[in-house]
Amino acid sequence: MNDPRSILVIQLRRIGDVILTTPAVAALKKSFPQAQIDFLVEAPGAQALEGNPHLREVIVYDAEGPIGTLSWIRKIRARRYDWVIDFLGTPRSAMVTAGSGALVKAGPAHVSHRWAYNTPLTQSDTTHYGALEKIRVLKPLGVSSDDADFMPKLFFFKNSSTARNVVGLVPASRKITRQWPAASFAQLGRLLRLRYGCEFLVFWGPGEKELAEEVAAGIGDGARVTPETKSLKEAAELMRSCRLVVTNCNGPKHIAVALGVPTVTIHGSSDPTSWNPPHPKHLVARLDDLHCIGCGLNRCPTQIECMRDLSPERVLEKAARLLGEPAKVAK
Repeated sequence: MNDPRSILVIQLRRIGDVILTTPAVAALKKSFPQAQIDFLVEAPGAQALEGNPHLREVIVYDAEGPIGTLSWIRKIRARRYDWVIDFLGTPRSAMVTAGSGALVKAGPAHVSHRWAYNTPLTQSDTTHYGALEKIRVLKPLGVSSDDADFMPKLFFFKNSSTARNVVGLVPASRKITRQWPAASFAQLGRLLRLRYGCEFLVFWGPGEKELAEEVAAGIGDGARVTPETKSLKEAAELMRSCRLVVTNCNGPKHIAVALGVPTVTIHGSSDPTSWNPPHPKHLVARLDDLHCIGCGLNRCPTQIECMRDLSPERVLEKAARLLGEPAKVAK
């Protein structure tokens, strides 16, 4: 297999998954420094790649329907990539890969449309952090994960930010089995304010403002919801000013990790081994002794005990490990 001169990486969506792909891009560039690497992504995820030094071009995919997909196949084929690597593995991304004309067409080995790939990317037998796994599957292409940096990164900002005594809270999740109750977030906020004198930023996205306002109101003094943000960069600017982010398992958590902001992530149905980096700045809070913990379900057959019964005091213990000794006690 000759070293490639040009590589196209495909991860059309979601923002969190795009962020988790950035270490794989860096690993490809490290292994093949002469290669020009482009990234095919839909508009929301493209924001996460702004300023990425390992990429030549971010190509925004905007096709709708079969005709749109065929149009994009022609566009990609005209670019004459040596390698196309499809991390998404949907029928649409597989069709683009299959029609690309690339010598190497790589994609996930476990999907039903694996016929689209001549270089299957096989998942590990054991579970790894998602960003590390994206590097490990590249082994057939000559990319080693042994000394790779698997921490996601955003490259918006050239200067560092000095964190204030502010804790970010992200109470929403797309899945109810991953959403800690608003009352628990509020109680945690009151405990943190009492011990550390913190102020709070409560983050929200489309359709989530009411939940954020409920949490902020439950904390009281020193808590406010973030203003409406027009871009990922605006949200990241607010998040990087935080001393700590406490969050459900969701997309904004990956933004915090990529910014280097310490996190405590609350896990219920989701597996922290897959979604939380093995790093001392990023801790997990969950009911490990619950018989159904990590079930992977999006709907709970009982009462979502993993979220309901996780106490704010238990989450506080994890937050305290990252915040250290109280610097200020609120009166």
